[in-house]
Amino acid sequence: MNTTGLLIATFAAVIALSSRPISATEEVGPNDLRIGLGLGPAFLNSQFEPRLQSEYQFGGAFFGGFGQMPEWNYSSASGQNLRIAYLRNEWLFELDQKSEYSSIEFSSYLQGTFNTTSVTRSSNHSGEYSHNRTGFLFGWDALHPGRHSLYVLIGFRSIREEFLNEKTSITGLNVSGSDFVIAGASPENQSLATAGTVYLGLDFTYQFESPFALQFRLGLESGTGDWEETDILYGLNNSFEYRKEIGSTEITGLELDITFKHEINLDWTFFTSLQTYQLSLRTKEVIPLLANSTPPTSAQILQDVALTYGGAEHRGRATSLLFGFTYSYRFW
Repeated sequence: MNTTGLLIATFAAVIALSSRPISATEEVGPNDLRIGLGLGPAFLNSQFEPRLQSEYQFGGAFFGGFGQMPEWNYSSASGQNLRIAYLRNEWLFELDQKSEYSSIEFSSYLQGTFNTTSVTRSSNHSGEYSHNRTGFLFGWDALHPGRHSLYVLIGFRSIREEFLNEKTSITGLNVSGSDFVIAGASPENQSLATAGTVYLGLDFTYQFESPFALQFRLGLESGTGDWEETDILYGLNNSFEYRKEIGSTEITGLELDITFKHEINLDWTFFTSLQTYQLSLRTKEVIPLLANSTPPTSAQILQDVALTYGGAEHRGRATSLLFGFTYSYRFW
């Protein structure tokens, strides 16, 4: 056989071998692309809530008065989780995106004395809250090959927590015995925290008799980012109050997912997942910026310095009960 004939025969043999179905004894998989989406109700307590409550309480006390913000009213709270994962033998590559949303309403009250002016202000706030976490994760299965799996996870996540709101306020002023009432409105205020984190975790799946499985995921993350808050109020007497904070943050997060799976067929799996996430956010190096129709007093400036000292830490929690489906495409 000449060289050309030998090459043709070798190439034909390779094609025949590669196209031959892989038997169960030879398979070292999985070799799957899995796309899952879950939606459901959520139960939220944003870390913004205790932070803003502290501002009002401290602000009222600082000026010899009283300030309060009752608990927020969360409504229409929902969560979602999108996972796109590629599993190749003992390796895992995953895009994991989680979000929570809610409408929020609350009131606030502040009373104090600024110079010789007694000020009383009550406000109604309403807005939209969102919390997004997007991670690119890499995993290794310590139990491969086997019936069950235990992935050691490492990766990076980006976090964005935002609260957009508007408010209407009634401000009462008493100057030298004379009373004045000023109505005001704010078209848009914002509290925003962003961060990049390093993520470490474990993902264990216990496979029951087919088609049922139970999955546990535990993750811890830590990182740094930016803090920003904007508060502006326009009065009907052409007055305005503008206050902005810029600074940095330190974030730690802890999450736990418990997922029950029911394989419908080779391509589709139904799942129910209880996912909880706890966030601890520390603001530091915060700089307050003021621009009012009347120049801020030295007491107001001192208040801002006291309120924005480095090291203020607050916690938040989100829990979602999700229902969804995962589609699997097998390359074997």
